[in-house]
Amino acid sequence: MTAALADPSVEKPSRFELRIALMYFAIFMSTGLHLPYFPLWLEYRALTPTEISIVLSMPLFVRVVAAPLVSMLADKSSDRAHVLSAAAVMAALIAAFYFVPFGFAGILAVSLLLSPPWTSQIPLADTIALSGVRRYGIDFARMRVWGSISFLLTSFFAGIIIQRIGEHIIPWALLAALILACATSFAVPRIGRPRRISPLSDIDIANAGRALRRPAFVTFLIATGITQASHAYGYSFSAIYWKSIGIEETVIGIFWSISVVAEVIIFATFRRFFGKVHPAKVLMIGSAVAMFRWTLFPLVEPLGLGLGGFLFSQCLHCFSFALSFLGMQKMIALTIPEERGGTAQGLSTFFVGTSLAAATMASGPLYSATGINGFYVMVALAAIGLVLALASLKLERGERAAAA
Repeated sequence: MTAALADPSVEKPSRFELRIALMYFAIFMSTGLHLPYFPLWLEYRALTPTEISIVLSMPLFVRVVAAPLVSMLADKSSDRAHVLSAAAVMAALIAAFYFVPFGFAGILAVSLLLSPPWTSQIPLADTIALSGVRRYGIDFARMRVWGSISFLLTSFFAGIIIQRIGEHIIPWALLAALILACATSFAVPRIGRPRRISPLSDIDIANAGRALRRPAFVTFLIATGITQASHAYGYSFSAIYWKSIGIEETVIGIFWSISVVAEVIIFATFRRFFGKVHPAKVLMIGSAVAMFRWTLFPLVEPLGLGLGGFLFSQCLHCFSFALSFLGMQKMIALTIPEERGGTAQGLSTFFVGTSLAAATMASGPLYSATGINGFYVMVALAAIGLVLALASLKLERGERAAAA
């Protein structure tokens, strides 16, 4: 995602990078609360592992339908930032219903309603940021890294607060974070409609829709989705597992925070070390590290590796997650024209969300049956992602040879 082809004649909005970075920071506060600790709140509300996996996975299925529709709507809107603000307002309003003393069915219903406006915010912000990359030559990773920093700080301090106050504070903190994102969304730069020219596209595509249907691109999307899905077991049950073996919420917060510290380093240095690496090769590295990570995780406690073993495993998140995510963003920036950027983000959300939702749905029964050993299934998913990333690379080389 290089800035070399930006149009110098286009005037950049005032403090564009800062305003986008603040938006990422605000959006990821809710994610930094929900991902590590929402399963603990569900357990606190006496839901079973299967019920927990349903509450966590069903909104992802809704997301894979809703997010592409929201992204395509944003592509046709007068300004994508208006759609982002509307989504942020709706999310804050819906999250307030977590305070109604519902059981499993009620909690599931609120989570399903919350999913479209909440989960669409990140791909919308990504699309606006990538427009900044194309138009003004901005470094995407240096804006997006503030989302990771937000996740880091939120997960760390939330662990301290939850340990002192209790799990009942989690929906209150989630609502406060969503309200902050709502307020911050109105400061996002308004840059108008998407442009018809993508200066970063390295292939000449007359029909923008054709770029989205290329076999190499579709294979890459599926590979990214499956590699990301290998994280489902950890997202759903790592905190519950850690708590079951006597690890306190404060330490759990440190585990999540250290993973994001490593992620931040990759975001900050991605352009330097991976700027010239093909997106498929970036994804292959991420998939390979994911295989190693999920092989190691269930061995930490039996081998007596202690907290250091879990910390090391969490540090690998910078490769297993960050490289697969940034590889996808680089692929979109290099091969998809800007007027289809939102649609491409929506498709990415679809493939990642579908794979992650299915893996999350399976995680509950799998955890009940196998406990920590279910991570070996995640190793197999990461291996499939690696093979598909290699297939995408070969398909692209074939497409280029055919076009030559």
